[in-house]
Amino acid sequence: MSESGATVQPDDLATAVLSNFLERLDARVKAARAGGEGVAVLVIDCGLVDRADAVWGFGVGNAIRSHIAANLREGVLRSEDFLASVGRDDLACVLSPVHGIDMALLAAEKVMRAAGALLWAADDEVYAQPTIGVALFPEHGDQAELLLQYAKGASRFARDLPGRIALHDAARAARDTVRFLDRHRLRTAIADEKLELLFQPQVELRSDRVMGIEAFLAMPDVPEVMRAIPAARMYATADFAGAVETLTGSLLNRALRNCSEFRYAAGLDLRIAVNLSARVLLWPMVPDLVERALRTWSLRPSRLVLEISDVAVLRDHAAAREVLDRLKALGVMLAIDDVALGVEALLGLALLPFRELKLDLSEAPDLGAVPQHEHVVRAMIDLAHKLRFEVCATGVADPALAECLKALNCDYAQGLFKGPAVPAEHFVERYGFDFG
Repeated sequence: MSESGATVQPDDLATAVLSNFLERLDARVKAARAGGEGVAVLVIDCGLVDRADAVWGFGVGNAIRSHIAANLREGVLRSEDFLASVGRDDLACVLSPVHGIDMALLAAEKVMRAAGALLWAADDEVYAQPTIGVALFPEHGDQAELLLQYAKGASRFARDLPGRIALHDAARAARDTVRFLDRHRLRTAIADEKLELLFQPQVELRSDRVMGIEAFLAMPDVPEVMRAIPAARMYATADFAGAVETLTGSLLNRALRNCSEFRYAAGLDLRIAVNLSARVLLWPMVPDLVERALRTWSLRPSRLVLEISDVAVLRDHAAAREVLDRLKALGVMLAIDDVALGVEALLGLALLPFRELKLDLSEAPDLGAVPQHEHVVRAMIDLAHKLRFEVCATGVADPALAECLKALNCDYAQGLFKGPAVPAEHFVERYGFDFG
C-alpha cells in the first residue's frame, strides 16, 4: 500500500482477456499498415448489464451480455472481425479491413441495431440502450491501447448525441480530460482550504456607484477567465467529499470578514453577495452558519445577499422552505441566480422569499443592437419588478451594455465593464475611492 491509498489489484481473468484483445488488435494494426488498409475499433457500452445485475442478479447480467455479443457475431461481424468484453457493460470489437470513416460509421449503425434488439430477462422483455465510440487506424493513431482508449472516450460522449454514436475527436477528448482532472483538483483544494476568494463590484445603474460586491471562490494558479467556480459544481464536489458544512462556513466567514475589513479600513459600506447551491438549503444548519458569521463580523443582515443557483429543486422541499423562511427572518436578502426556469418552476418560486433575480447576459453582449433580445430582457426585468424583485445583470462586458440596461430599469450590473473579480488585497486599491 502506498502512502496515498490502497493499491488496486486487478482481476486476473479480466486482465488476461484485455491483454489478449490488445495483442490481437496490435497484430491487426501491423497487418493493416503493411497492407495499406484501415482498422476500426468500436467500444459498445451496452447500457443494460449493470442494471440487470441490480434487478435480476449477476447471472442474468452475464446472460444478457452473452446474448448481445452473440447478436453482434451472427448479424454484423465478418469472419475476420473479433469481439471481446472489456468491462462489465462494455464490449469492444475490431473491424478490419475498413476503408475510411464513412464505412466505420455505417458499421457502427449496424452494431447499434443488433445490440439494441429485443432481449429476454426471465419473463420480461428488455432492450439495451447502447452507446458506441469509434476510433480508427490510421486516422487516430497506431497504438492498440490508445485506439481502445479513444473509442471508450467517444462512447462516453455518445450518450449526449441523438444517434448515440461518436467518432473520436482529439480536441473534445482533451477538454474532457481537463474537466475530469479539474474535478479532482477541486476536491483537493476544498479539502485543503486552498481556494482563493475574489471580489467583483456590483454597480447601481441609476447612480453609477459601486454599491456591492460578489464573492467568488476560484482555483489558484489557473488562467483568470477559468478561475471562478460555479456554485453548483463546487457544492457537488464538496458533497461528494463530505465537506459541504465546512465549505459553506469557510466561504461565509471569509467573505464577510473581507467585507468588514473593506468597511473599517476604507469606508466601503457595501452589500456582499455569496453564491450557494440550492442543495445547501436542504441542510438545516445553514441559517445558524449565516447568523454566526454575521455576528462574528458585525455585518448587518440586510447587507448580505445569498444567491441561490439550481433553485428549481427547492419547490417541493418543505425542509428547504423552512431554511429560506429562517434566512428571511434573519433579514438576509435572497436572490435567484438561475434563469433556466420553466413556467411551473417560476410559479412555485414566486411564493418563496426571494427578493433579487440574477440575469446572466454574458451570451447577449449585443443587446442594444438586436431589438428582439432587448424586448426579452425588458420583459424579464419588468416581470421581476412586478414580483418585487430587484434585478442584477451579470456578464456586462462594456459601458454601452450597462447604459442599455439602465434604460431598461435594471437595478444593478456587474462584469468586466467595471473590472474583473480580484483578490481582497487588490480590491480597495482598485475600487477604494469616493464613488460619489
